[in-house]
Amino acid sequence: MARVTVTRMNEDLPLLGEPSAIELANTWYGEGAHDFLADPEVARRWATCVLGEGLEIDVADLRALRGAVRRLIASQMSGSAFDPAATALVNAHAAHACAHLSLVIEGASASSRVGYRGGAAARLATSCIEVLTGPDPIRRCEGPGCTMFFVQDHGRRRFCHDGCSHRARQRRYSRSRR
Repeated sequence: MARVTVTRMNEDLPLLGEPSAIELANTWYGEGAHDFLADPEVARRWATCVLGEGLEIDVADLRALRGAVRRLIASQMSGSAFDPAATALVNAHAAHACAHLSLVIEGASASSRVGYRGGAAARLATSCIEVLTGPDPIRRCEGPGCTMFFVQDHGRRRFCHDGCSHRARQRRYSRSRR
């Protein structure tokens, strides 16, 4: 499962270095207070940061897919039945993804890279399927006021970002001094 290379909160984009489907879900921040896909230019810049250059980006598809991904994540987190319409939308977009391996040579070393044909929504739908069926659970950040999702790849991880962890420690410290 590929992770985004951004490892800190971007100034104007919510990028944490999570799988792209989680990054997509996190573009709806604060229960709708911030919609990072509302502006088509910001949405295209977000998709380019997360998925790279050269993919067809349909902002309406991204918004619809984000809603489906968020519903599926919520179902998995609560243990409730998955929404059939959300599942159908993710599967429909994933059906357009065509993955292929490429050999990447850098100096004397060789590595492989997975390339995708199809639009951004196809690649994000594929990531959603990988995340929902992967071994690590999806969690919501426990940071004060934070609504971001993350993949809990370590059993003790409770926060999406170091900033949220720091704010929680500050809050506990302040409460202990009262």
